[in-house]
Amino acid sequence: MSEIDFTNIIGFTLSQLKTEFAKIGLTNLDAKRVFPWIHTKSARSFDIMSDVPLKVRKILEENYSIKIPNCVTLQKSRDGTKKALLKLWDENCIETVFIPEEKRSTVCVSSQIGCAVGCKFCYTGTQNFVRNLTSSEIIAQILFWNESVTNIVFMGMGEPLLNFENLASALELLLEERAHNFSRHKITVSTSGIIENAIFDLAKFGVKLAISLHASNDETRSRIMPINNKYNIKTLINAAEEYQRNSNTDHVTFEYLLLKGINDSDANAIELSRLLRSIPSKVNLITFNSWPGSPFIGSSYDHAHRFAKILLGKGIRTIVRKSRGDDVLAACGQLKGKK
Repeated sequence: MSEIDFTNIIGFTLSQLKTEFAKIGLTNLDAKRVFPWIHTKSARSFDIMSDVPLKVRKILEENYSIKIPNCVTLQKSRDGTKKALLKLWDENCIETVFIPEEKRSTVCVSSQIGCAVGCKFCYTGTQNFVRNLTSSEIIAQILFWNESVTNIVFMGMGEPLLNFENLASALELLLEERAHNFSRHKITVSTSGIIENAIFDLAKFGVKLAISLHASNDETRSRIMPINNKYNIKTLINAAEEYQRNSNTDHVTFEYLLLKGINDSDANAIELSRLLRSIPSKVNLITFNSWPGSPFIGSSYDHAHRFAKILLGKGIRTIVRKSRGDDVLAACGQLKGKK
């Protein structure tokens, strides 16, 4: 049987595993035995599951896999950031990034192959949307690094909230004490501003929310983020306030990419401060990371600090985020998978 015929169960929650196993005549006890082997013992073969009966292991081998995608290329930035291009079972590829720091290490996870949102400043947006990733393909990106991961950010390829069902399964596994046991404070889900049920359903997980705002008014945001034509800034801010209350998080993060001559004026900073004054928030200022064919020029770091000073003076918590991995196209907005 070829790999394409297997169902990869790395991303199955325990309840999903019980349901799946019942289809082929296996019991809830079988699921309870297999589950920790996958998530706490890092098993990549059914053969080593010593407390699972041999007959059950043979059935599992005939129906499922627990494999990590093959790595096509692995690049390392001068700052230590690593980017992997992973080939999936259908020959499509995704990129995932590992960012080491002194006191923590972060994995940037992709949620889709390509992206349909079409933000003008994002390299992923130049790639056609292919499909959603399964929960197994999401979890596999974290397992691939086989490193001491402390933080996870859903800021890779794709819009996480347009793949909410698989995102939710992945989050359940990451937060589950019997699986990966991450703190909800160590997981961040980023969105371009999809104001549907998904953003409110996400609140039950209590993870951090990062909203890609990138403009201080609707006219500018619609120019660089077409999604704003459907969900404008006022709607987005209202949704952020509701999320912050329902998720019991300290604040909502707003990502703001500084584009020279487009959204980086002093007036933009003042306008932005007025938008956010009613919500517990933090602003991450990002200097633009260039990519092949990009029509944009980023603001300088000096200008970014000037912009930050205005926001701080208005009482808005603000940091200028340091770019990581830009020399290997691993920084914010630079990921793009290849077939």
